[in-house]
Amino acid sequence: MGIKGLIKRIVVFIKRKEILPVLYPVTTDHEFDGKVALITGGSGGIGFAIAKRLSESGCKVIITGTNEGKLNRIKAEFPQNRVKIFQIDYADLERFTEKIEEIEKLFGRIDIFVNSVGVHTENVDFWKITPDEFDRVININLKGAFFACQLIGKYMKKNKIKGHILLISSSRGSEPAWSPYGISKWGIKGLTEGLAQMFLPYGITVNAIAPGSTATELIGVKEGDSIATKENRVGRYIMPDEVANVAKLLVSDAGNMIVGETIHISGGRGIFDIR
Repeated sequence: MGIKGLIKRIVVFIKRKEILPVLYPVTTDHEFDGKVALITGGSGGIGFAIAKRLSESGCKVIITGTNEGKLNRIKAEFPQNRVKIFQIDYADLERFTEKIEEIEKLFGRIDIFVNSVGVHTENVDFWKITPDEFDRVININLKGAFFACQLIGKYMKKNKIKGHILLISSSRGSEPAWSPYGISKWGIKGLTEGLAQMFLPYGITVNAIAPGSTATELIGVKEGDSIATKENRVGRYIMPDEVANVAKLLVSDAGNMIVGETIHISGGRGIFDIR
């Protein structure tokens, strides 16, 4: 090797950017120490399970919902130093916008945002769906999620918080859609990818989870009921805790390289099985 070649290799070595491996230890009860999660729709089955899982791992949680009585009942199931409740309705987004500072002050910050608000289409018959019903579902499931993420994104960006945003979608978002619910979940899939691209330069990681039919009151499954179903080839409903386990990974630093993904927990629905 000539002197010129040697000098060239030295220059390249000096300019090389060193990127060291980042290892995230996985623990069971201290993984989220110092973190605060805002979970909208946290009084529902999936949102509640996620709140419990994060709280068990050291996270402080702010749970919102529309029913104050239900919020007060579930508050008793958490360590009191790790939970706050707040009444919010996505049908009244202006109030959410006005109250974000009040919500933030409950624990002093928001590191994680889980959007678990959602309603189903009532009387699912394409030929009978009314404009009011269409607007009700789209306004809560899609419009509400959009503006909630806009609000939280602004907050994290302004405060330089390298946070996580997780949208709870549905396997219906990967199937042909004609109901307002299905259409709203198609929108959530696109929104997840768009927000992930837009927020990543600010250190904010965005993903979604798409459960299949889950054993919650939303679909009429109560505690003690059978979870057998023909809606997937596994033959049973998804359990809320199964969704919570994946959610925990996606909003942790161990999941930072998962970006813009919609993770199906559906027994194959929306992947190789279509309703």
